[in-house]
Amino acid sequence: MNRVVKLCFVLALLLPVSLMAQNDNFRLICPLNEAVVVPPPKKAIKYTEPDLSIVLTSIPDTVVKAVYIGRITNVELDEDMKNGVVLYSRINNNDYYFWYTGINRLAVHRNEAIKAGQPIGNITPGAKIELIMYMF
Repeated sequence: MNRVVKLCFVLALLLPVSLMAQNDNFRLICPLNEAVVVPPPKKAIKYTEPDLSIVLTSIPDTVVKAVYIGRITNVELDEDMKNGVVLYSRINNNDYYFWYTGINRLAVHRNEAIKAGQPIGNITPGAKIELIMYMF
């Protein structure tokens, strides 16, 4: 029995990491050209592991682009009179929602099909957008 345990331990160490890695990797398009990541404030809201958030800004680029192919599921106006857009994408048999906030002018409508890199709206030069990714 001791030999079996040792053999299993050795095999576990020798298995390539790629066999144990997740296969849900995919590449997203950056929503702003020449984007700069804005560091979060010290008392920022902490998101749970499946929810990823990033705040971006760009001086030369004002066009906010879709990060992946999908469909616009929601368009809303927030209290700061900025637009929020939710992009739904089905990637590797998982449902992903990309929520953009901080858009000044919209170029899309609800239920519109979107291609990766397609403009979804505009911001003023140097303004910030927040992109939150949810996986269900």
